[in-house]
Amino acid sequence: MLKNADELLNYTQGEEEAFEKFVKGLAEAGVQVVVCTGSMSELAIHYFEKYQIMAVKIMSKWEMKRIARSVGATPVVKLVTPTPDELGFADEVHFKEISSKWCTVFRRDEDENKMATIVIRGATNAMLDDTERAIDNAVNTVKSLIRDSRCLAGAGATELFLASEIQKFAKEQPGLDQYAVEKFGASFEVIPRTLAENAGIKPEGILADMYAKIDGDVAKYGIDVQDGTVKDVVAANVFDCMDTKSWALKLAFDVVITILRVDQIIMSKPAGGPSHADKAARRPDGYDG
Repeated sequence: MLKNADELLNYTQGEEEAFEKFVKGLAEAGVQVVVCTGSMSELAIHYFEKYQIMAVKIMSKWEMKRIARSVGATPVVKLVTPTPDELGFADEVHFKEISSKWCTVFRRDEDENKMATIVIRGATNAMLDDTERAIDNAVNTVKSLIRDSRCLAGAGATELFLASEIQKFAKEQPGLDQYAVEKFGASFEVIPRTLAENAGIKPEGILADMYAKIDGDVAKYGIDVQDGTVKDVVAANVFDCMDTKSWALKLAFDVVITILRVDQIIMSKPAGGPSHADKAARRPDGYDG
């Protein structure tokens, strides 16, 4: 409890001395840049300026973790001088303008840095969003190939081969099941059909050509969207990541099964006895009028 002005003055002086001791310890440890989240008091800015330490304030904890990972530092939550193991290192930290936006750039030797920032530019926000999505897809494709390097023939070759094999299997099934299996196989035609429609090619003709060129147990004939023909996509080095393809099919099957289960629940008979309207229409003697 503060009872008079002298105690308040002494408290303020003690706070200043403690903070100056903390910033001085950072300077003596060789710290030249401090990155913090949340608010930064004027007292902190004053002592950072006094000891020639660059202070960067960011509001995102995710960005803080990303910066710490890029420079090899460990975020600390106490006002104590960090140990040498907790300190990070950057070859250069500077403030520069990129596309009319001021940015703080952390640079580190390429041999030691495991992270990078890609700066994209465009005339419209829609173009920037499309470019960002394309880069994200490319990076995730590389990550998937690192985990599982297996690939499948692209350009709709794999889907149409599966459609052909499932429809052949359907003809061997007894009873009405063969119609359901055949329709399931025909559903795989949606990928090559969509590719053909987006390329301005008649899908019926291109699907017929793909079915005609299926040879043996190898899926290798897909759509060449540039000249509108069917060619060997394996020889043309057009591939899809197997991990991505398998998960896409699994998720599609789960959606279909879920929809069928929901339809079954909706079509089932309502539980319980007769409704109140039915009870009111019945006579006491049991005669339904």
